[in-house]
Amino acid sequence: MKNPIYLLICLICFSSFSQEMVKSVNLGISKNAQVFQVVQEDKKQVALFFSAKINALSVRFDENFNVIDSLKTKKPSSKEYDDIVGYSLTGNKYYAYWSGSGNVLAQCYDFDANQVTETSIPIILEKEKIIKKITVNNVFYIVSIIKNTDILNFYVLKDGLIEKKSIDLTSQSFLGRDDKTTTLWDLVSSSTNFEKPYSFQTIANETPPSLALSANKHKVYVKGNSLIFTLDDNCRFTQTFTVNLTDFSLNIKMFAQPTFQGGDVFSYDSNSFLLDDKIILMKNNYDFMKITIKDREDKQIKEFLVNDQEISFKNSDIHQENGSAKSLRILDKSSQLLRKINGNNPAISLYENDGKIYMIIGGVSNIQQNNGMMFGGGMIGGFSGVIIGVALTSNYSLNNLNSYKQRKVVYINCLFDKDFNHVNGEVQKTAFDKVRAFSETKENLTAPVLFKLNSNLYYGGFDKEVGNYLFFKFKD
Repeated sequence: MKNPIYLLICLICFSSFSQEMVKSVNLGISKNAQVFQVVQEDKKQVALFFSAKINALSVRFDENFNVIDSLKTKKPSSKEYDDIVGYSLTGNKYYAYWSGSGNVLAQCYDFDANQVTETSIPIILEKEKIIKKITVNNVFYIVSIIKNTDILNFYVLKDGLIEKKSIDLTSQSFLGRDDKTTTLWDLVSSSTNFEKPYSFQTIANETPPSLALSANKHKVYVKGNSLIFTLDDNCRFTQTFTVNLTDFSLNIKMFAQPTFQGGDVFSYDSNSFLLDDKIILMKNNYDFMKITIKDREDKQIKEFLVNDQEISFKNSDIHQENGSAKSLRILDKSSQLLRKINGNNPAISLYENDGKIYMIIGGVSNIQQNNGMMFGGGMIGGFSGVIIGVALTSNYSLNNLNSYKQRKVVYINCLFDKDFNHVNGEVQKTAFDKVRAFSETKENLTAPVLFKLNSNLYYGGFDKEVGNYLFFKFKD
């Protein structure tokens, strides 16, 4: 029988965070296991893949988190393979891809045949750096750039097989931070105290992207079967290129950032964010900020100015957090917001829900201790051809959830209709906000997972006190 005190604590937590514990499952997993998920909305089911010290376990659940079936196998040797770097899916065959030295191990979980098979896939990287690993429409892609060039290689992994495609962007002129023409290699190989080299931050709509993710100057968005890469190195233009993953055709666009009268162009910082068919551009210094909304043809739709006056289009106080949702301070003046944004990493994030557009404007500090978190585990790939695993693409929402830890963040919340007309009223807490607050109180949960299914957000973890894996549901 479960401890009655534990049940009482659960009931108190449920009422505080508006969540529901929907399932407690005995999976027989290690408390130190790592996990990623594959959600299939069309089938109303989710598969969880647990990787422990010795074994790997895959479990499929229906929408009520009843176990459909499971497969267990031995984890590949840690001397040969580093980590799971992605997945692909065909029917009831789930492929988990493990990184190795000069190859990838495709581990196929075949639920129809009730077996797990393995295939080694050679990938020799010659003078290349990996810049992205991502699953799009159940196909896994490893994207690399050739040294000192504008040439990208796409390694396409599906059904345990690999195909290579190349895209040449040599005809495109890229602008660097110094406003001079440069190569794509020079842009993506550069780094800052905030952003590691050879990386594009994924922005997805699974959960509202945090400012810590959107503060990156190099981002990638999935739209249909295309990848849209954006670069905000240059403060006068946002540079984008779109790769169609069906035929690997290319579409290149540049968007002019907002302008100010007078002043040194290099005294400003800038960033951008894509939302459906709109691009939102921000430009700022210590005294001013402009937010411009444009269509994909660079035509301006709306523009908003922030100065030391009261911000007419904000729907919240000016919030400052210090590493936790519980550590909250309210700032009084717009000038404080501008100074703190400009002194950190400016960012803008948007998402749409129930016919309204939610905009968050702010700035994010670097990680506040020198523990190697910014660059540790971030260097991916090398000229030797080693593919080193980092955080899984499918763990995007979990990375998003944890992204404010050890950072200071200042922000305002704004609300608009679909035409970006300001809407009055208080911004309600989203399911993601509730999960974030809840997760900070549940440090006893290990092997956590976060995903969206049936328009609800689910947070799961192994509870050491009860010995089961728990699933919690959150609603907007």
